[in-house]
Amino acid sequence: MVRIGIAGIGYIAEEYIKLIVKQRITGCSLCAVSSRNLQHMETVRKKYGLEQTALFTDYQEMLDSGCIDAVLICTPHFFHIAMAEAALAAGVHVLIEKPAGVFTEEGERIVQSVKSHPELTAGVLYCRRTSKAYRRVQSMVASRDLGKIKRASWLLTNLYRTPAYYNAQEWKGTWKGEGGGLLLTQASHQLDLLVWLLGMPEELQAFCSYGVERQIEVENEAVIQMWYPGGATVQFIASARECPGTNRLEISGSRGQIILENDRHMIWRRLEQDEREYAESSREVYGTVPYTERTLEFDGAENTVQQAAIVDNVIRAVQGKEQILCPAEEALQSLQMINGAYLSSWRGEKIRFPIDATEYRKEWERHCG
Repeated sequence: MVRIGIAGIGYIAEEYIKLIVKQRITGCSLCAVSSRNLQHMETVRKKYGLEQTALFTDYQEMLDSGCIDAVLICTPHFFHIAMAEAALAAGVHVLIEKPAGVFTEEGERIVQSVKSHPELTAGVLYCRRTSKAYRRVQSMVASRDLGKIKRASWLLTNLYRTPAYYNAQEWKGTWKGEGGGLLLTQASHQLDLLVWLLGMPEELQAFCSYGVERQIEVENEAVIQMWYPGGATVQFIASARECPGTNRLEISGSRGQIILENDRHMIWRRLEQDEREYAESSREVYGTVPYTERTLEFDGAENTVQQAAIVDNVIRAVQGKEQILCPAEEALQSLQMINGAYLSSWRGEKIRFPIDATEYRKEWERHCG
């Protein structure tokens, strides 16, 4: 049984507490919680009948207490990296609520900390990686069922947020409160999936729109064009001001295409011949490659199902029973992509990877600090 401590006692921390109490997350026990807000911790402990759970107002004291094996970090984004470093230094496994952090510059320190503590597990809770649909997509891309990838596009406009959402806490929708907007918060799940599915692009250019129809500082709409090694291109469009909105991923390769809508409904169009061979041999002026079409349906798309599954995965990784789905090192790639998108938007130019992490930090402070 892995003994878990939770850092932070906000909304997302309470969501994980509920999953543990309801035994939807298995193989662990909630042994400690840390927060500067003792009164709120006591309220939550009573609410969920956690009389045996220790409360700490000092995070380091919880790490040093000896009563936890792993810590789930559910604090504001700016604290993620430093708290993860402290946990690893204390010999405690780490589960970080997404995103991994705010700055790639800080994230690079986690990579070094993980290398210095190979006996410990450090993961980021990008729970969409547990989705049956996306795991199928990842398998199809990796096994080259789609052939050589040519193009992908993601229309992600079902991330609707009202003014009431941003007004609920004064830090929401601010650079100093969250470190970023739509790309760093809601859409970082899908950007992580793009890295998982296709790897990192060589270059990107982003166009961010800030505070559209909302009184906020950060972006709530973004368009990103990406260029990949080998010639593949990706278009990513995200918005938090549309309702009902759309969630549609398309990936096209030389052997076919998949279309996934709402994380559940997949259309797989499989070409009978590799398009590259057909293009070379066909004499048809307006010819097209014959294909077959299948429709696949997936369950398990609910957020709480995926949250429970990603924590279960990290716990089993700690126990040596399976590989971790989202190591901290991989999660930092999508953070670099997000940093690159902001940099591109501010400068109005194409950005090449890897970015200069120190230069990004300076640019962020110039625009947002």
